Amino acid sequence: MNIIATTNEQQSTFPQVPTGVHKARCVNVIDLGTQENNYDGNVTYKRQCMIIWEVPAHKNDMNGEPLTLSKFYTLSLHEKSNLGADLSAWRGRAFTETEKKGFDITKLLGVPCYLNIMEGKNGRPRVASIMPLPKEEAMDDQHHDSIMFSIDDYQKGDRDSFNQLSEGIRNIILRSKELSGSHDFGDANNGTDLPDFTDSDRVPF
Repeated sequence: MNIIATTNEQQSTFPQVPTGVHKARCVNVIDLGTQENNYDGNVTYKRQCMIIWEVPAHKNDMNGEPLTLSKFYTLSLHEKSNLGADLSAWRGRAFTETEKKGFDITKLLGVPCYLNIMEGKNGRPRVASIMPLPKEEAMDDQHHDSIMFSIDDYQKGDRDSFNQLSEGIRNIILRSKELSGSHDFGDANNGTDLPDFTDSDRVPF
């Protein structure tokens, strides 16, 4: 009798957004807390977040809801960071030095854009780049509820947003240093007012 080892790779039956450029809207902004990163034995800790978009043109055949895509980011607006680069491209201009000191990413909720979707190394779609959607472009109404999750709110007893997240995302959040009981990485801006960065309607957020 033979015992055959394989890669055990199977095609996902879960519907996926096809590659190409698609209209999308941000529906979730999720604070993942400070996560451990282990690369070749070098352990670092970075504050991370997740952004989720819905793509109205592509529906789930099971329930008719728009498909969604997500992307993980380090919570940094440095010009070399993925978040800084994607948001600058999305809004159509770079962040000012003042904005870099404290930009509220919950402003992304409900904002439309174009997503350039490519096939990732695992064969699944990934967000390669983001572009602003012109104001004159028609866009379907938002389907999924907007969800903003903040570690700070959770620590203050607000569980509503947390309970709306999928189990997988909740588990990632619970592994964070803030909630695992290892450390308390408080936001330096807690208890202080951030400046008003609204300067014009030329940018979407």
